[in-house]
Amino acid sequence: MSTAVLTTLVIVLLLAVALLSVLVLGLLRSHALILRSLHDLGAGLDLEETAGTTSSGGGPGPVPVELEQGVIAPQRPDDARVETVRGLSMQGEQQSVDLTDGRHLLAFLTTGCHVCATFWEELRGPVEVPGGARMLVVAKGDDEESPSQLAKVAAGGPPLLRSTEAWDAQDIPGSPYFVYVDRGEIVGEGSATSWAQVSDLMGQAVADHEHRVAQGDVEGRGDRDDPVSVDAELLAAGIGPDHESLYPEPVDQAPEPGRPGSDGAPDGTRTDASRARGDHPR
Repeated sequence: MSTAVLTTLVIVLLLAVALLSVLVLGLLRSHALILRSLHDLGAGLDLEETAGTTSSGGGPGPVPVELEQGVIAPQRPDDARVETVRGLSMQGEQQSVDLTDGRHLLAFLTTGCHVCATFWEELRGPVEVPGGARMLVVAKGDDEESPSQLAKVAAGGPPLLRSTEAWDAQDIPGSPYFVYVDRGEIVGEGSATSWAQVSDLMGQAVADHEHRVAQGDVEGRGDRDDPVSVDAELLAAGIGPDHESLYPEPVDQAPEPGRPGSDGAPDGTRTDASRARGDHPR
């Protein structure tokens, strides 16, 4: 075989190796992006906790990863509350938002989340928030976010606070994540991939909450119908079992002159005048 042929084969082989290297690097990069997106969506967040469990072979057992469509089910107790969120504005001013004065939708977003990019874009325009709630974006602090990048993506959007502490206090599993607060009470939360999903499912959470409140007004009125509580309130007002206000005069019969009874009153009744004299019916 001639030297020219060998040289050609070597060049072809080198080109093939270079092409395969480019393909492998592309696959590795794509795989890394997929893993990062799954992490941002909250998939496999229990990895560190469950990695310690062992399989029958003695090694680490498999970690189940489940993805759900739309807003995930809340993991908090029914009476969970968040009354205040504190953080820095984009101008670096310390701010505190009172969540007990109405309805608020907290959007926990980051600049490194690919799904969040969709929400940053959508929130620049007018959006209809379920239940007329006020939107508040909560980003992480300067320890985990780039202020310049955050200012770029948040421009033209709703009010924003920078607070890693708020993320930790509410145990936010990942981004994007939304928490709906009605006068300090958490009535809905979860993650989604589009604003349409958030609007529909948070709207359902608000409707369910209003339904429960309406039922409570009818069925669970508490101390208002408690006999012990009612008696205590009457006694506190000076109204006892023998109080005259509990025995009103009949008003459905007109007095007939000449009938038994004092002062022309019907038989068996007493007028105010006779009661004042201490007369008793006969």
